[in-house]
Amino acid sequence: MFEPVVEGLYQLFGSLTFYVDDHPKAFFSSCAVLIALLAYIPTILQDYWTYMDYGENGVPLTIRGWLLSTVFLRSLSSSDLLSTDMYKRNNDRRTWLDDDWPRKPRESRPIMGSHPAPQRQLNQIPTEAAKTELKRQFYALAKRNPKIVQLKPSFFEKQTESMFVSDGIPASQIAEDTMREISHIHATGDHSLHVTLAPQDYTKTGSQANPDFPGKKVIESGWGLRHPLDGAKTLKYMLGGMISQQYLLIYAPRNAEEIEIVIKVVKAAIGYMSESREVN
Repeated sequence: MFEPVVEGLYQLFGSLTFYVDDHPKAFFSSCAVLIALLAYIPTILQDYWTYMDYGENGVPLTIRGWLLSTVFLRSLSSSDLLSTDMYKRNNDRRTWLDDDWPRKPRESRPIMGSHPAPQRQLNQIPTEAAKTELKRQFYALAKRNPKIVQLKPSFFEKQTESMFVSDGIPASQIAEDTMREISHIHATGDHSLHVTLAPQDYTKTGSQANPDFPGKKVIESGWGLRHPLDGAKTLKYMLGGMISQQYLLIYAPRNAEEIEIVIKVVKAAIGYMSESREVN
C-alpha cells in the first residue's frame, strides 16, 4: 500500500543528493534564504493580524488590502509624525483654537499601528459609553451647523459618516484637495478621529512673558499626530483626493473632559475648512 509513496520519496531523496553533490553552493544558499524567511513568518503573521483587527475602513480587510498598506503605502509614508516645523513656517497665521490650549492629561501617547492606512491606535481605547457619547456630540455639532456642514459617507474611510463642507459654501484649495471632508470618527474601530486644521492650530504658541505656561496646540500638547501619508501627491493621482499636511489624527477620548476638548478641535476644523467664525 505504501510502496509507491516510499519509492517516490526514495527517488526524491536520491535526486536531491545528486543536486547537492553537483551544486553545493546553490543548495546551501537556498537553505539559508529559506531559514531566514521562516524566521520572519511570526513577524509577518503578527503584522497581518494587527491589520485585520483595525476594523472596517477605506482599505479592504483582505490580503490584498494588507499588502497594499504594508508594501506600497509604507513606501510613501513618513515616520516623523510629531514634527510641526512645516506649520511654523506657514504664512497663514489664522487660528481657531485658544492660545491657552490644555495639555492632554496622560502619561504617554497611545501606541499606534504600524500601517499608514488605516491609521489607528492600539491601546488606550475608550469604553463603549465614551464611544457613544463622542458620536452623540459629534453628530449633534454637525446638525447645529446645517448651513456650513453636511453629513455623508467619508471619502477616505468609506465605512463611517463624515462631516463635509456644505455644497453651497465656496471651498478653499485645501478643502478641494481633501474632497471637502472636514472630520470623521473611526467608528468601526478605536474611535479616534481625523480632522483638517489651520496650520497654527497644530503648533506651540504663547506669551514670551509667561514661559512656564505657554499655550500649546494639538500636536505639541499631546492630543494627536500627523498622518503618515500627508502631502503624498501620488494619492491624488490614484484616488482623486489627497491627504494634506494639515490632516491630523486625534486620539480617541476616554472621558467627558477629553470628549469636550476633542469636540472643540472638531469645531476648529469646521471653522477653518468653511472659513467661518460662526460655528455653533
